[in-house]
Amino acid sequence: MAPVDRPTPPDDLEPELRAVLEALAGCDPETIRTVADHVDALASWAETRSTDDGAPEGVPEDATVSTLEVDGERYRHYQWREGDAIRSKTERA
Repeated sequence: MAPVDRPTPPDDLEPELRAVLEALAGCDPETIRTVADHVDALASWAETRSTDDGAPEGVPEDATVSTLEVDGERYRHYQWREGDAIRSKTERA
């Protein structure tokens, strides 16, 4: 089997992030996958914290937000309490 070239970081990354990726290149596959899983979870978390769009109409700003993917489409699921009732709303991200 022919050797596979090591992936290189994207050119437009900040130097600090390039250094992190270069350091990971020296790690074992299990460690790299563990870091990749964490980075994916971090990206999902960051999406829930995005204030670019704000909450949709009728959803309080302090609602809990989950990001999910269904059939290749990403959605934001908002959930909050109104008195004793739990309310929710889902919209395409």
